[in-house]
Amino acid sequence: MLEPDVRRRLQTARVARLATADEAGRPHVVPVCFALVEAVGDEADWGIVTPIDEKPKRGSPASLRRSRDIRSNPTVSLLVDEYTEDWSELGWMQVRGRATLLEPGAEGHARAVSALEAKYDQYAEHDLDARPVINVNPGSVLRWSAP
Repeated sequence: MLEPDVRRRLQTARVARLATADEAGRPHVVPVCFALVEAVGDEADWGIVTPIDEKPKRGSPASLRRSRDIRSNPTVSLLVDEYTEDWSELGWMQVRGRATLLEPGAEGHARAVSALEAKYDQYAEHDLDARPVINVNPGSVLRWSAP
């Protein structure tokens, strides 16, 4: 069950950092847009999706480092932070879980695309229906905020 404060922060945050690691444990972190969705699969009742969108990238979606990492080591971490110059308002949330690549037509892909398009107006001009989406099924959520 997702706590209301966690849900609110995930629904309103605009960017996160997705950390993956390859089979040798070498880390890779990229900033991502993301949306909260009803989970795909039996592991949790909610999940997080992030697209492999059309912004310039080196290579095809399947050849990207994050895609290769997820196929060989599905353990990921997603970090959402809130920074302000007033350090009494600092906070972060880390979602640790297992990621899968949802190819177009896969269960949950259309729901993921709808959630992403609803959150980010910019995706109206992207063809997310034809591209993979990363689905993160959460295992745990760690949080910290300034006292």
